Amino acid sequence: MGRTAQILYTGLGVMAFSRIFAIAVLVVLGGCGSNGQEAAPGPGDVVATVAGQEITAGEFARYEADLPEFLRSQKTGMAARREHLQSLVDKELMLLEVEQRGLDQLSGLQWKLGDLVTKRLVEEMSLELVDNRLRVTEEEMRKAYEEHELGWEVWPAHILSASEEDAREVIRLLGEGRSFSELARERSLADDADKGGNLGAFFDQGSAVPQLKKGTFHLAEGEVSEPIRTIDGYEIVKVLKKRRLTFEALRGKIAEGLLHKKWAQRRRTVVDSLKEKRDVRYHRHRIHAVLDGIHRRGIAAGAADEPLIEYTGGTLSVADAVREISGLKKGAMPPDSVKALLFVEMWILPDSLFILDARELGWDKRPTILDWREAKRRALAIAQLRLDEVGGKVEVSDEEVEAYYEKYYDTYKRLPGIIHMTELLVATRAEADRLLARARAGEQLEGLAARYSLRPDMEPVGGHAFADSGRVTIESLYQSPYRDVFGDSNVEDVGVLQGPLEVQDHYSVFRLDQPFEKAAVSFKQVRRPIRVDIRERKEGALFAAFLDSLRRARVDQVHIDEGVLARHAAAP
Repeated sequence: MGRTAQILYTGLGVMAFSRIFAIAVLVVLGGCGSNGQEAAPGPGDVVATVAGQEITAGEFARYEADLPEFLRSQKTGMAARREHLQSLVDKELMLLEVEQRGLDQLSGLQWKLGDLVTKRLVEEMSLELVDNRLRVTEEEMRKAYEEHELGWEVWPAHILSASEEDAREVIRLLGEGRSFSELARERSLADDADKGGNLGAFFDQGSAVPQLKKGTFHLAEGEVSEPIRTIDGYEIVKVLKKRRLTFEALRGKIAEGLLHKKWAQRRRTVVDSLKEKRDVRYHRHRIHAVLDGIHRRGIAAGAADEPLIEYTGGTLSVADAVREISGLKKGAMPPDSVKALLFVEMWILPDSLFILDARELGWDKRPTILDWREAKRRALAIAQLRLDEVGGKVEVSDEEVEAYYEKYYDTYKRLPGIIHMTELLVATRAEADRLLARARAGEQLEGLAARYSLRPDMEPVGGHAFADSGRVTIESLYQSPYRDVFGDSNVEDVGVLQGPLEVQDHYSVFRLDQPFEKAAVSFKQVRRPIRVDIRERKEGALFAAFLDSLRRARVDQVHIDEGVLARHAAAP
């Protein structure tokens, strides 16, 4: 058996894959079943060979099963199967060209591949030593529910005062029998004063700021709090309703919280044992050189290769720490030496220790890892071939951009309006599904976002403004995943809870808060995306022509078994 035909998605585009050059074929008649119909090919039957490398029917079937919709042929039957097979043949042709040019031996490609393998091994070690060792019992969940008094929710009304003296006056008037809602309408500085201060929904403890949580959740229905100082002033809160969600309703959430806590504890235990095993030694004074590096002031001469941390079997240098911290997507860069060292302790050193153990245990030689590595190697090699063929060879003039704008003026004359929405962003689809269910059951999305959203810890995104309450403002840009959902203008989705949507490798539950229409756009605003679009089209055409040349050059090395292909196309 020759080299396995892997599923590799490159930047070629659909057009390059769908164009078929006339190649020599070997017609082999397929066997027939007892009912006169051709039998489906076996998984080992060879459907095509490329320079002696075989593509089996089983590999082809797996390829088609996993093919994303945007890469599927628009044709049907045998014609579609031919186009899909051609894409596999093309990849084998490209890999032959890669090997002939020696592109797969380039140091940059090898470094990228090594980095990907390292990350995969760290993930495997973390799963084996941490994630797969975690268990939560029914007894533990019920104990947490009772001990931490979980599930309590209050429906509050409030009166916002400018000073503690004003708040005390409100309490005095309430003591004289004045109505809370009337006093809210008369004296509250909050936007909901006209509603009597009624906040209109139940809030759990995670949805309240610490001051309000401490000052209100111990109250019974009908009770009024003492003045509570907040960022806006002094709050008087009345509990209109109070309820407790059942253990059964909170089971999933409690299990998730306990698992997260156990994960942190287990990971800390594993990392501590590895640190002891490796005799980890710190050079803490060099963290200042790391700070200089991550804040782009530059590492002092001679400091880059100095060890920040040493351990048996390896060293983490100042330059290593700068590179790894800069590559982390864990929010803003650490502002001082304490937080910089914490970054290293939490995210960088553990990975270094994990990878040492993984390699010592021979995990990098496991068949699953080797197969995965080969798939990544092929993908990187083909991407390098494309870069080698089209990189720097396409120019786009200002005149072309202006002509394109004029030709498609109707497309660019209006820009999507500003989007106002609320977003809750979490790490997994399962968590997003659970929180979406809670929001649809009546919990405020803003409160859930304040408690659970990962957005505040992430890097800022151009054209997007985020608030801790989950509120998002998206400027008049095309480059936002929410544009694909809401379009260029939207009225009908206002107030509708949606999700989960994959956003920046996370999962979003979201709601459009205001309708928006298209806004006027100038040439200056779209000049850059037009230039990118033209360049990509030119590069696509250039690489498609190169791919045609590969097909012509190796036409005698490509053979397709029409009988196997026909039986594959006819199979249910």
